[in-house]
Amino acid sequence: MESENLNYPNQANNTKEQEILLERVDRKYAVEEFLNLIGYERGLLFTVRELLLRPGKLVHHYLNTDRNACTKPVTFLILCSVVYSLITGYLDVDVLSEEQLKKQYGTTGGNSVILWIQNNYGYANILMLIFIAFWTKIFFKKYSYNIYEIGVMLCYIMGEGMLWFSVHPIIAKFVTNTIFDTVFYSAILLYVAWAIGQFFGGGFKNYFKALCAYLIGFVSFEIVAILIGVAMDLMAKKI
Repeated sequence: MESENLNYPNQANNTKEQEILLERVDRKYAVEEFLNLIGYERGLLFTVRELLLRPGKLVHHYLNTDRNACTKPVTFLILCSVVYSLITGYLDVDVLSEEQLKKQYGTTGGNSVILWIQNNYGYANILMLIFIAFWTKIFFKKYSYNIYEIGVMLCYIMGEGMLWFSVHPIIAKFVTNTIFDTVFYSAILLYVAWAIGQFFGGGFKNYFKALCAYLIGFVSFEIVAILIGVAMDLMAKKI
């Protein structure tokens, strides 16, 4: 069988003057490609800092002014989820293990669903975001933002939240205190409510509605996950 003749651009008439010398694919090249993938050159550190200090302003800047100044929203959320998974995996923090899940749920579909969520935080956060975005749209229906713009906002804010969740296992290695855990997780929850509320203009009312939208969205996601597990069990029995 004859090999196909692949005609690359300028393949036939390349001269020494026209030739472009490409960098060798080595460790330096791999690091640069990874930084390009996560959007480092488009302000990863800038994105993290501004989301901590001025989340509403940063999201508005991305939506209305410049979409190259910060890391892309979905990339940011997945990257932050990966950082969390790597840190918790490396430090072997006290997350629910497969054995613990079996004790709690048995060998049910719920066990499989929860385990999948735990092992795939990047995808799970995107799925959870859909529920939170829906309820955010409900609570802030008088605003003109569509569901996609709200999704962009949540990608950034939930991603920043995951980064702070990543800090907890590191501190927990030195501080094992129930009060500290409660304060730390409460602070993250309040940050999320504050950041979402700030996007919609701030004010106690908007902060409270943001908190409600986030919590109801989270609970809705958990309920659907459990229902999927129940459906899996019912299907398995019929088979």
